[in-house]
Amino acid sequence: MRGLNKLHVGLALSILLFLALGYWLVKPKLPDQPPYLSFSADIDGTKAWKELLSTKQKAVKEWRLNWKNLPNGEAMLLVALQPSAVTKADREQLLGWVRKGNDVVLFDRKPEGWEPWGTVLAGEIGMGSTEVSTEVSANESAKESTEERTSVSTIRVSPDYTPAEGLLTGRVDTPYRIKPGGNGRVLFEDDHGVLASRIEEGSGSITVVMTPNWMQNGTIDQESHFELIWPLFAKSWDAVWVDETHHGFGTKPGLLAVYPAWLVLASVQLGLALLLWLWLRGKRFGPVYTPRAWTVRRGDEGVHAVAAWYERLGYQHEALAHQQLFLRQLLHQRWGLSPSASALQAAEAARGRMSEAQAAQLARLLEEPPASGGSAGPRAAKQRGVSTQAFVQRTREMGEMIAYLEKE
Repeated sequence: MRGLNKLHVGLALSILLFLALGYWLVKPKLPDQPPYLSFSADIDGTKAWKELLSTKQKAVKEWRLNWKNLPNGEAMLLVALQPSAVTKADREQLLGWVRKGNDVVLFDRKPEGWEPWGTVLAGEIGMGSTEVSTEVSANESAKESTEERTSVSTIRVSPDYTPAEGLLTGRVDTPYRIKPGGNGRVLFEDDHGVLASRIEEGSGSITVVMTPNWMQNGTIDQESHFELIWPLFAKSWDAVWVDETHHGFGTKPGLLAVYPAWLVLASVQLGLALLLWLWLRGKRFGPVYTPRAWTVRRGDEGVHAVAAWYERLGYQHEALAHQQLFLRQLLHQRWGLSPSASALQAAEAARGRMSEAQAAQLARLLEEPPASGGSAGPRAAKQRGVSTQAFVQRTREMGEMIAYLEKE
């Protein structure tokens, strides 16, 4: 019994050791997402703020298109957290959208290119508020570490901004402040300058906050960060959009944009294969044979069959008369020639419209056919000299003349 217990203990320890070594050697790692993503649960993401905002607003969604495609309408909010690669055209499109009656809250450590705001270094505010150039040397940026820049500051808020009472503090990690003396309404500031300002644009407003680090999952519950940023979203909007376009997660508009790239590629290849299969199935490789039934109905064989039928009944004269009547009606429609015109008159009218040979052929076709002997039978028809060959020849010429006039 003791031997079995030792065996079981040894087996259990071996399994645990195997699992521990496997976990240590092949430890799953979460992908390192960029900071300020609204769907990131990392300490530098902002998912906690977004989830709380979703319980207070009607709709909170991600915006992954260019700012020129912002939805039409009003009473909407766009939140941009430390956006990168914002162009002048983007800013102009956003300002136009704000003037229609929408709001923007921009969190940026150093907002560049925005006309209503300028930035100054915290230490230069007391020395004339000199505006800082947007070109910062790489050496200066390398010397500044996050620990050196971050400091706990006492925050002074506007009386009508937040009802929070007591001392409010926050960790400020930017050396820049909003340039004082502008048209914006100051929301809160510290001893070194303005940290948040709001300006009206048309029917909407733009709010700039210099402390985006307060929105991150790992810092939103520290100091007084939540009490300072939450009043920015106290208003009720029809829709709240969180910008992810300038975090590298933009998409192109269009019908195919909602489908993954691999699915679109597979569908295109499948469609091409289907078209090739249909082409192979429908393509005729080899000679084309004319069915005999077609030649019987529409070819010379059909003319011979009709001629033989008229010959047996003795109605060749009537057939030629019908064709001649149709030809006269066609001349009346095309040239305005009277149906009772003589063959000579028709030839005169045709000389200006067709060749001499065709004019002579038309005059011959309009001459009176052989005398009728309809009820005398085939024998009497043969005695009058109306042969099948002559009937076929005249009918063919009459058909060619009719086809020529119909195409004229």
